[in-house]
Amino acid sequence: MNITLEVKKLLEKADHALEVAEELKKKGYHSDTASKVYYAMFYAAQALLKSENIDVKKHSAVESSIGYYFAKPGRLDPKYHKMLINARKIREIADYDIQEEIVEPRATLTLNQGKEFVNVIKSIMGF
Repeated sequence: MNITLEVKKLLEKADHALEVAEELKKKGYHSDTASKVYYAMFYAAQALLKSENIDVKKHSAVESSIGYYFAKPGRLDPKYHKMLINARKIREIADYDIQEEIVEPRATLTLNQGKEFVNVIKSIMGF
């Protein structure tokens, strides 16, 4: 693993996004909570990939690279890959779907999964 300044900054962004998500949830902004949680997971996933010198930026590329390089060979429990995929779907609903609203139980579930995901990624990298 190559823990660069960029990797550390991405992990800091992930932590910050989770803090903001926590505050948004307290205020009842459940769609915004879900969106912020996804970004926390996205930043953590990018950090993990960059620590292996895998440089991808698009959301779909980060998702598929986590699956290919980490979940498929057993370096990461596949449930975390699925969590990332599901969080993106929820974020897309939260950000773009004017018909469906993210409700509190779903926001809490997403926040808890986001925290778990970020912590697992950090532990893989030795943080």
